[in-house]
Amino acid sequence: MSRHRSKEDRIQEILQAALEEIESRGVPGLTMEGVAARTTLSKGGVYRYFPGKEALVLALFEDAARREVDFDLDAVVAWNLPLRETLVGLLVRERADGARQRARRVWLQLLPESLYKEPFRAAKARLEAIYTAKYRALVLALVARDGLRLRPGYEHPLDLAIQMGSTLKEGLTYRLLTGLSHADADTQFLRFMDMSLGAILEDDDATA
Repeated sequence: MSRHRSKEDRIQEILQAALEEIESRGVPGLTMEGVAARTTLSKGGVYRYFPGKEALVLALFEDAARREVDFDLDAVVAWNLPLRETLVGLLVRERADGARQRARRVWLQLLPESLYKEPFRAAKARLEAIYTAKYRALVLALVARDGLRLRPGYEHPLDLAIQMGSTLKEGLTYRLLTGLSHADADTQFLRFMDMSLGAILEDDDATA
């Protein structure tokens, strides 16, 4: 007898199939039939969870973004690495995670949807707020742990740096797909990170 699968298991199976379809055929080539063919479900079974292609693509859009903040904050703080090295460690962790890299590549293909479809615009704004809050909490936890000193009025520069860092990662992912080397991508991201830390930390702490 096969094990009963939960609703969440079924949804993840469908989302994984949709990821594979988009990587193989692109967003325009995504069909509910193609997704169903990559799952253990019938086409009707897929429709039980997603009423149509747009609902499926929106769920995939949100799932790909959530992968960016699926780290355990307390566990990352417990790495006991300095602030800069912790952020670098998260970047290395992301790169080593094939599923996250695939999701990011598909996210880039789905971004145009957020330019002209209101559900995608709303989702993008909500997900960006979640991303900013998670990384803000991480940075502040590391600052408190290590006794670092924040510049007065650090809040806006910190949130701006997090948002711009997310956008930069998207851009570098695209450029990696079009020929940029990992070494050059790392150089650009680390330069941005050092500038950002310099904007929120007192001089002595930013250069430590």
